[in-house]
Parts: sequence; C-alpha cells; structure tokens
Amino acid sequence: MTAADAYLNEVRRSMAGMANPIREDILRELRGHIAESSAANGGNMSASLAALGSAREVGHRYRELYGYGTLFKILFSAIAIVLGILSLPVLLLGTDVAFPLLLSLVFVIAAAAWILWVSVRAGYRVGITVGLAAMSGRLIAFGALVATQPDAITTSGGLSILFAVSFLFVLLGWIPGTAKKAWSAPRAEL
Repeated sequence: MTAADAYLNEVRRSMAGMANPIREDILRELRGHIAESSAANGGNMSASLAALGSAREVGHRYRELYGYGTLFKILFSAIAIVLGILSLPVLLLGTDVAFPLLLSLVFVIAAAAWILWVSVRAGYRVGITVGLAAMSGRLIAFGALVATQPDAITTSGGLSILFAVSFLFVLLGWIPGTAKKAWSAPRAEL
C-alpha cells in the first residue's frame, strides 16, 4: 500500500456516514489531486500529502460540507422518535402498568442530549429534523394513549408541559448547529 492509499483510506474512514457515491467521487478527486501535486513537485508524495493536511481533518471537513447520507439521517430520526415516545410522562396506563414520572425525565434528558449531539455533528437542518421526530413521537404516543384510554386524566398544566417540552426538542435541534455555523472560524475551502 502506498502512502497515498493509506492517506485516502484514512480520509474514507473520516467520512463515515456520508452517502457512498459522494464519498467515492471525493476520493477519486483527491487521488487525482494527489497525483497531479506529486508530479508537479518532482514526485515527492510526502510533500503532496503534507500540503493537504491531516487526513482526518480533510475527511471531517468533507463530511461537514456534504453532510450525512440519507440512511444515517433516518437512523438519527428513528432513535429520536423512540426517545420521544419513552419521554412521555405517562403515570398510569390502564390499571396494570406504571411508568414513573422520574423515569420519563431520564428519557427527556436522553432525547435532549441526542438532539444536541446530532445538531452539532450533522448541522442544524438535521438537528431540526431530529427534534421534529422526537416531538412527533411524543405527540403521537400521547394521542394513541388518549384514544385507547378514554378514562385517562389530563390536566391543562400537564398538557402545557407536554407541548412545551415537545417544542423545546425542535429548538434544541436548531440552536447548537446554528451557533456552531455562526461562531466557527472561517476555513479554507477544499
């Protein structure tokens, strides 16, 4: 394996999560750029690779520019839906099963942490999508509960908290990605 192949393999690993056709196009372009640069400086491959910078940073920057692939976005949203459903503060389902309020608080925190992580890693657009998925999971689960349990007791304060937390999930998806974009230092384009 040549130094260029090792470099490109590291770039490939750093672009994990991207759509495969986009990733392969980028790697083809980089391979061509490395060959041209090496030929221009007298065959010095090490100098060509050093001029590009760290393979990890190059891969991460491309992933930042092109984003995650559709399958990863679906996975991020599916996890948010499950966490959103589990964060529903249902105290009593029928007469058999109790889901304590404090346990639902753990899932609210887990959902919020997941949404924040996705927004920082994948950007505010994906963060908003994941926040909407978590909100939808909560509201659909609540609607299903009310539909299947007509004797369920709901209060206006409880409904206010339900909708406020659900809306905050969307807000959490927007804030970190937007802040990261606004406060990041300008970078040289690849």
